[in-house]
Amino acid sequence: MKKLSDTIKRIIIFFIGMSIIQFGVALFLRMNIGSDPFTVFTQGLANTLNNLGINVTTGTANRIILIILFSIILLLNKSHIKIGTLICVIGVGPIIDLGISIVSILPIESYSYVVKMLLIALGCFIIAIGFSILSATKVGVAPNDIIPFIIKERINWEYKWIRILLDAVLLIGGFILGGTVGVGTIIAMATTGPFIQLCLPYGQKFTDSILISKLDLNEA
Repeated sequence: MKKLSDTIKRIIIFFIGMSIIQFGVALFLRMNIGSDPFTVFTQGLANTLNNLGINVTTGTANRIILIILFSIILLLNKSHIKIGTLICVIGVGPIIDLGISIVSILPIESYSYVVKMLLIALGCFIIAIGFSILSATKVGVAPNDIIPFIIKERINWEYKWIRILLDAVLLIGGFILGGTVGVGTIIAMATTGPFIQLCLPYGQKFTDSILISKLDLNEA
């Protein structure tokens, strides 16, 4: 019973983290000055397949990439795949839509380019906060977010450098395949990894404090 209760608490905190991430993503998308590297690669793959006569949407291309990454993770270290991984694959759409509705209140069109760039960086930082909380629950993360951790387990590199390198590969590959790159893409590539590495310890402390405090209250 205690194990079930702990799992439920972790899943609730997981959804809190995922909601924070998608709010950051929504802020990022509303600036409309470039997609994140993973989205650029997704756009590029969709563009390439369409040029080959295989009609696919960006969403379909995204699912193709996630399935490929899912298969690679199964071969490399399937212990990383948990219920949260599946939730991330199928559950982010409605939360992103809600986040965009909230962010749409802001008069984005009247903002200068510099302000938009600062808000892109803020969006990346919000994503990092949410990801640090989500990751700390140990419920699982999206397939594309698992890959940096698997690499980190195998080589003695800091997470931020691994993430920047992978984002650079996605950016370049996506651009070659026909994805749209903007200044927001460059900002995301340069800041997301460092922001996540900065926030991970605090996300762990935040999550642990909630789980421990609730456990103490139950035992009192």
